[in-house]
Amino acid sequence: MILLEGELSLHPTNSDFSPPPKDATSSPPTSKTNSHSSTPSPNNESNYSQTFTLKSKNYKCNDYSLLKDSEINHFFKIKTLKILSSIYPKTCDCNNPNLLFLKVKKRDSIARCSNCHKMVSITAKTPFENYRSNLSYISFIIWDMINQYPKIMTSKEISRKLNLSYKTSFYLKKRLQVIFSQLNDTLKNKLYEELKNPVNTDKKPIAVADSVVLFSASLRANKHRSRRYKTGTASIYLSNSLGGGQCGTLVHTVGINGGMTFYKSIPLNNQEYLEKDLDDKIPKNATLYTDEGYTFLWDRVNHKMVNHSKKSNDPRYNLSRERWVTKEGVSSNGAESRNNLLKQSFRSYGYVSPKWSQLYLDEISLLGNMRFCEPLRNLLAGGEKWDLWGKGISSARRGTRTPTPCGTTTSK
Repeated sequence: MILLEGELSLHPTNSDFSPPPKDATSSPPTSKTNSHSSTPSPNNESNYSQTFTLKSKNYKCNDYSLLKDSEINHFFKIKTLKILSSIYPKTCDCNNPNLLFLKVKKRDSIARCSNCHKMVSITAKTPFENYRSNLSYISFIIWDMINQYPKIMTSKEISRKLNLSYKTSFYLKKRLQVIFSQLNDTLKNKLYEELKNPVNTDKKPIAVADSVVLFSASLRANKHRSRRYKTGTASIYLSNSLGGGQCGTLVHTVGINGGMTFYKSIPLNNQEYLEKDLDDKIPKNATLYTDEGYTFLWDRVNHKMVNHSKKSNDPRYNLSRERWVTKEGVSSNGAESRNNLLKQSFRSYGYVSPKWSQLYLDEISLLGNMRFCEPLRNLLAGGEKWDLWGKGISSARRGTRTPTPCGTTTSK
């Protein structure tokens, strides 16, 4: 994996992007020469507030015909350069650097300094190094992924939307997954610091954890499933007669009720892997709700469990209603709901190899966590969920969402 160059900025400047409105007051540039020479600078905030006038055409939402318009294509191209330059900062060696986009003809990924005239590649030392396709495809797909979450966008869908070959769409999605994985690690570290030093509020953040199996071996091994493990991981391994390899994916889900969620692909559902993943994401002073599969957690004073197999004291019933929520309010339903969302989203894939499953998990994790990090959402999607023409905003949930500590939100 390519590492980030410099510190990742979650508070970028001039990141107020949104799809161009349909009814704009200003007119587009009169010629290609003028539009090419008047390209905004990343350090000039006023230039990014320009609007565009769209021609009276019947566009289909999220269709390739949308990017055929030169003004919309230019808009998403500038947005791509802004995203890459904010996540992977680039500069020149002069005293007053001022990089300008699209100043080199037929080399959209090159930025030129207005003072020393040095040329710097925006895509160099990034996952999009040696990228040859249109730069507008990157920000357009990111914008579309965010808007259609929790639905997953597959490589085949990208191929249909952008009229590209499957191979090109596949590698475009892989490059985006690398960026999403790096950004998701930054959000994980940020959440850990907030939970370690909590803010004095009436409502304390509650962490939940659970595990789930994706693409089990029951339908892929012709009944040759391995039974050498006495836990839920038996369904993801083949029998020794077929090599004993792992064909399914075991996912450990850790999140905050009403906040961020992170997924980890693990080979076994035992103490070694579960405890290591919890220590990496949740500090030991935070409140943690799980089921009785985490009895090995002895050093977490705020850890509480719920017994899903609790029997009822009433002879008329077999199981107790407290097997889901105890009298003290302990419940792991927050993790169960995230597992349900993950399984429904991964139905779009025919199969995901366990070797690359972490990239796919980081992708859906970041798309869900983005709504709790406003600066990052403003950078990648331009704020809230704008429609195609920027006429309306659709919130992620009902009501007005107000950010609170530890990645949680409250509705008014």
